Amino acid sequence: MSLEETELTIGGTKLRGVWIAIVLSIGTTLAGGIWAVAEFYGRIESVEAAVAGNGETAEKLTILGANLETIMENQKELLDMRDRIAEVEKTSVENDLLVKQFEEKVNGIGSRFNKIDREIDDIWKGLDALSNPLQ
Repeated sequence: MSLEETELTIGGTKLRGVWIAIVLSIGTTLAGGIWAVAEFYGRIESVEAAVAGNGETAEKLTILGANLETIMENQKELLDMRDRIAEVEKTSVENDLLVKQFEEKVNGIGSRFNKIDREIDDIWKGLDALSNPLQ
């Protein structure tokens, strides 16, 4: 069954072939236009309702403004805290380096004391050997 052989009767009028496609195109275009106009009027009504509720909106905006000011103050405090934390981290790293340096010095001193202890022990052994040569 082809489009040329198709016949449609609407309100006593017979439509054949391409005329069916033309009528359907015009009908869907009109339906789309009606839908678009209805959608447009619906949006206009919602804008009017929003403008009518302007008193509530102003109150909400005032509250929102106060909240934003509080957030900005807290943000400044957080930025200050971030700077302080960065300073503490820097100081901590510097202190770690100092501790490592002092630890190396203490280890160096410890090895010197070990050497001195050995020398003292050797001196005492020498003195013991001198005081008692027969042993």
